[in-house]
Amino acid sequence: MKKYMVPLITGAMLNMTAFATEEKPKVSICHAEECDSVDAVITNLQQTRKKLSLLVHDNKAVLKNYDALSELLNVAYHKEKSMTAKEVEEICTGVEFAAEKHRLQTRKDAAKTPYISHPIGVAYNLMNVGEVRDAAIVIGALLHDTVEDTQTTFEEIEGKFGKQVAAYVREVTDDKSLAKEARKRLQVINAAHKSKGAAQIKLADKLFNLNDLLNNPPSDWTQMRIDRYYEWAQSVVNRLPEANDKLYQAVHKIINTYWEKQEIAKS
Repeated sequence: MKKYMVPLITGAMLNMTAFATEEKPKVSICHAEECDSVDAVITNLQQTRKKLSLLVHDNKAVLKNYDALSELLNVAYHKEKSMTAKEVEEICTGVEFAAEKHRLQTRKDAAKTPYISHPIGVAYNLMNVGEVRDAAIVIGALLHDTVEDTQTTFEEIEGKFGKQVAAYVREVTDDKSLAKEARKRLQVINAAHKSKGAAQIKLADKLFNLNDLLNNPPSDWTQMRIDRYYEWAQSVVNRLPEANDKLYQAVHKIINTYWEKQEIAKS
């Protein structure tokens, strides 16, 4: 009669069997330093939103613009790897700086939207339409009206954000000591001499304003005034040096859409 040997199941084998049936713990795919940076970026974006919310009293239009910009910054850092955590932090500081400077100002729309919605929207246009990932240009867009419309100085901007950002802001700032028509004329004359960074800020700025006039014009603006703004803006844009074809095409699309609507309204 044959004897059948029964294998001895040891405690160690039991432990191995149990381990095999358990769900394996998830392992982080980033190194500790990288994960810390990811957390820092998210934290900075969230903290800036809280500060902005307080300054604009939870204005939905402003926060919607910020959330759109915030998402692009998160993608630029986390997915594209086209921006560093430090650059995102500096842009967040730019948002907070501009929001504080413009805190008492509103747009000319019927809702009197807090003015900061405009600089944030210009920065968003740069990143979304123009695919700009140069932090100095994005910060320049956020601050482009601070010297012109608030008590901010170029020296203050240079001290906080560096010479390049201050240079971009200087290029796109009008001399408020001049009459409005003189300032507008100089924008046309000086457009051809802008640096590539300043030209991109100008394009993103005009894109925002033209889109605003198309969809949400000030209640006290006549049709003639809007027509003249479109004509003037086109003159400025047409004289800018080649800087960003995607922004350029987007501006002209808005302009063409506007004039097409005017033709339809007349027919």
